[in-house]
Amino acid sequence: MVKALHRAGIEVILDVVYNHSAEGDASGPSFCWKGFANEAYYLLEDHDPSQYCNFSGTGNTLNANHPIVRRLIRHSLRHWVKAMHVDGFRFDLASVLARDERGDPMPLPPVLWDIETDPALAGTKLIAEAWDAAGLYQVGSFIGDSWQEWNGHFRDDLRRFVKGDAGMAKKAALRLLGSPDIYGHEEREAEQSVNFITCHDGFHPGRSGVVQRQAQRGQWRRQPRRHQ
Repeated sequence: MVKALHRAGIEVILDVVYNHSAEGDASGPSFCWKGFANEAYYLLEDHDPSQYCNFSGTGNTLNANHPIVRRLIRHSLRHWVKAMHVDGFRFDLASVLARDERGDPMPLPPVLWDIETDPALAGTKLIAEAWDAAGLYQVGSFIGDSWQEWNGHFRDDLRRFVKGDAGMAKKAALRLLGSPDIYGHEEREAEQSVNFITCHDGFHPGRSGVVQRQAQRGQWRRQPRRHQ
């Protein structure tokens, strides 16, 4: 299938999810990682290690910067490139991969640099959904040189413009000019913005019914849902 698409001049970008697994929260099933090394594969709550941190909004969060999990992610990506010949990846909730074992954002997340500098992945397209379901929003500030970013600001403003919201013409023009308010500085350039209007789960964490961590108390609260 991939080879046929390549012959037709079509690049294959694979949507990958390395922020959580299907094992759910503490009441979820045990398929694999929970039984192998629960504390290595998942982020656990400090105040109660029987509970899972939920930065993904799905019940659990992979401990992506643990050496074992870093190796798992890297080997998975290598397989898709070498054996399946995909051209790149779109990383679901990629900001989860920037969190450390306590769930705090890291300035230089090892797993993201592993992916960017892996020779086997050289030349592949790396597209980050640069936020997570707990409020971490990194559009315009994602790490690395090769990463591009799903631009949620572009989506939100263009949707409101098309819907006819007042005062959106200037903001829509700003997005079409390359979002200079968030791109164009030394770290991130406009060409690293991946603009889109809709996708299967392109929510903005600040305006969705998702969990948000109260780090000072190690608790969680649910934000009110607002329709976009």
